[in-house]
Amino acid sequence: MTDDRRYEVEVTASPGAAWHALTDPDTVRRYYYGTSPRTTWEVGSAIDFVDDAGDVQLTGEVLEFDPPRRLAHTFIATWYGERDDQGSLHWEVAPTAAGARITLVHRGARAESREGSETSGGSREIIEALRDLLGAA
Repeated sequence: MTDDRRYEVEVTASPGAAWHALTDPDTVRRYYYGTSPRTTWEVGSAIDFVDDAGDVQLTGEVLEFDPPRRLAHTFIATWYGERDDQGSLHWEVAPTAAGARITLVHRGARAESREGSETSGGSREIIEALRDLLGAA
């Protein structure tokens, strides 16, 4: 069984700053469990979220890259040493009067797997840490 999970935050940062926070490896590391993306951002290219030891914790393929609005990639959890397909992550940045709205939709999450049971809370923690980093609106 899979499900789609939607998370949304509003921040005081500009849409450009929000986009930078989603794509800059050093910034991503600050809120994404100590991992940073390694990719060319080209649609169809690989994306790996790598920890400080160089281990790939999450891998996938870039599905969409439309700066500064939309970013999507498949999500294969590897943090237990196995590949567990957890669907895809879809990020969207939209301007607001106060700054930006950041939406994360996790499509096709498989809650019955060990990794999947962790992704619901994990996605919420990631977007809330991103909100805290960029300033809650």
